[in-house]
Parts: sequence; structure tokens; C-alpha cells
Amino acid sequence: MEYPYLQYMYSYPHKMAYQALHGIVLKDYMGRLQGRQNSLYFHIPFCQSKCGYCNLFSLAGQPSSWMETYVDAMWQHARQLSGMLPEGVRFSDLALGGGTPLILPETLLRKVFAIARECFGIEAGGQDITAETSPNQTTSQKLGLLKEEGVSRISIGVQSFQEDELRSLYRLHTAVSAKQALDRICKTGFSCVNIDLIYGIPGQTERSLEASLRQALEFEPEELFVYPLYVKPGTPLFEQGTRQSKDAFGMYCFARDFLRSAGYRQDSMRRFVRSGKELPALTCGFGNTLSVGCGGRSYLGNLHFCMPYAVRQTQCRTILQEYIEQKDYLQVAHGFVLSEEEERRRYIIRHILFGRGILLEDYRQNFGGQAEEDFPQLEGWVTSGYARKEGGFLALTEEGLALSDFLGPQLMSEDVKRRMEHKGHWEG
Repeated sequence: MEYPYLQYMYSYPHKMAYQALHGIVLKDYMGRLQGRQNSLYFHIPFCQSKCGYCNLFSLAGQPSSWMETYVDAMWQHARQLSGMLPEGVRFSDLALGGGTPLILPETLLRKVFAIARECFGIEAGGQDITAETSPNQTTSQKLGLLKEEGVSRISIGVQSFQEDELRSLYRLHTAVSAKQALDRICKTGFSCVNIDLIYGIPGQTERSLEASLRQALEFEPEELFVYPLYVKPGTPLFEQGTRQSKDAFGMYCFARDFLRSAGYRQDSMRRFVRSGKELPALTCGFGNTLSVGCGGRSYLGNLHFCMPYAVRQTQCRTILQEYIEQKDYLQVAHGFVLSEEEERRRYIIRHILFGRGILLEDYRQNFGGQAEEDFPQLEGWVTSGYARKEGGFLALTEEGLALSDFLGPQLMSEDVKRRMEHKGHWEG
């Protein structure tokens, strides 16, 4: 078996496969929102600092005045988009991601919710609303604001409760501040609390990982997302010479077994849900998503688009400045138009790696063929014990789920692989 951590497949095609687009008229695609389940994503690209592993589009240490200018640009963006919405289009959920959305001052955070309300009809209690946060930004005042605005799910990036591991990751919070933030979250009361943890951290052992897992479970979160540490070009860890841990797979198996024994159901390689909690399935960008902000990706049927992607701070700032100065936010100049073959691949990747797997009859009805014939590697996985057919589904086995980041990339098209390799490295 090769090293099993090749690519985190949370969406397809990957943003590194996006290229310049020409002749796209966004209005021609907006009708695809009608009669569908649609999501909103608001991107807040600001952070207190750049984490050692972060290869997301984000900027650290920016003044509140620039944040205000950015939120004003978001409002213009949202107004232009909402003006093109077909009659009767509704949104089922909103996610505030980043970056760290709660780094915004309270006045700007309220303004973000006002944008969602006035432009897209998002009301407290009317939709599922998720907000991401970090320990140092999780104040009682901002949590109260989130509660008032109808946030139902809060996701906090803790990554570890061990001080030396936090320092290795370039995280500025401490184990104490993480526990204090979680205390505040629990006292405020949200329908779903998610805690993010990382394994494969330099110097981490099974004992220290277990300590972090036990500490997280003391807060009885509805979800945990447990991620392998990826060290990608352009990140501080990569540039200092850190590479991915060869012990990561063993750490994964330990964390999986520990959480399952503690009563958590595994829904993907990364997601663990507390037994008895029927939480909505996470779609990870599958279906229609309309994004507001500089780094958010929109998915309208087979049209995927966003602004150009960057990791380094100077490049991110340049792109963000262009976004702020933009007059026409309806231009679609960078993205990917999926062919029917790529749409089939997207369907297979989305379903085989998450939840119950591929409903074979649903695939046939959508694409007029058999999944196993269109993608022969699926039968190979069944033969190898990585997948199984059961009750009309084709799903990964426990062994296959553990190898999601090895198996998933095998489903990528040669065109997408070439585009990503042309960018210099598979990132994300």
C-alpha cells in the first residue's frame, strides 16, 4: 500500500483545476436554483494569524477598517446576486466560513446577518445556520449574537488540547482558552456543536491524541471532525521543512476506534456523530451553492466558479483588493464547466466517500447507466474488500473508508489531474 494520504476530496472538481472562463452569462444559470435545495455560503477571509498548515484563502492581522470595507463589498455582491434570483427561490441553509468569521467586530457580524436577511430571506429559526469559530474569538457577547441571529450549528477549530502540539501547528490559542470557549458555547446552547481535531501532528503520540479526544468528549459535542495533518506548499509548516507524519494512518485507526467505542457513528473518514443524534447530512458543496465573498465557491448545476485562489498573504491581499474594488460582481471569469462525464464523477465521489454510499438505482435514474460499468474501479474495490454492495447501495467498507484519501483521487478524470498538476501541486 502506498502512503494513503494523497488528497482530501471534499469537493470535485478541485479548485486547483479551475481555469479562466469566457463567455459565461450568470443569468443563464440562475434558473437552476428553481425547485432545488439551495445553500448560501458567506466567506469571511480574516484570521488572527495564519496557522502552520493553512492553505486556505485567508488573511491574518488585518485592521477592522479593512474588514468593514470588505463587508460593504459583500453587501454589494449580495444585492447584485439577489437581484437576479428567479421568483420563489429559497435557501435551506447558510454557512459562515473563513478564515474566522467571529474575528469580525460585533457591529460587522450583525451586518453580515443583515445581508443574509435582506438579500436572501434568511431568518432566525427559518434555516439551518452554521458559523465557524476559533477559541480566541469565541466571546460570550458574540455567542449571544449568534444565538439571537438563529445560528443552529457552531464549529470550533481546536485541533489539539496539548500545548506543545498547538505550538507545532502555529496556533495562538491555548488548551485553557479552548476549554473556556467550549464552556461558553455549551452555556449559550446550540443545536449542534462540532469540534475539529487533527492527528499526525509533529510529536503527537497515541497517548496525547487520546488525551485530546477525551477532553473533547467532556463537552459532549454532537459532532467531531478528525482530520489528518496535510502539509502543503505555501504553508509555514512546509516552508520550515515539516512533512506529513508516517504515523498518521495508525493515529487515524486509533481515533476511529476510540470514538466508535465512545458511542459516535462514523459518517465519513473525518466525520463522527454522537449516536442518537440525527443530524442532517453534510453535502460538502454537492448541489447548488451560492457564495458571497472573495474566497467562496459557487455551484450552479454544472457551473462551478469563484475568484482565483491563493495561499500566500501577498497574493491573497491583491485578490481581496480586487474584490473590494469590483463594480460588477456578476462576472464569471474563473471556474470549471462540468461535462456530463465530470458530473457523473462528481456524483460518485460525493456519495462513495460520505454517508451510506451510492444508491445504485438513483445513479441509473440520473445518468442512464450502471455505476459499476461507468467506473470499473468500483468493482475492483469490492473485490479488494474496500467496498461492498448491500441493500441497493455500493458503499465503502471500514477498510475502504480509512483509505478515502487514497481511493478518492483514483476517481478523478485525467483532465482534472492535468489541470491540477499544471498548477504545480495538488493542494487543499
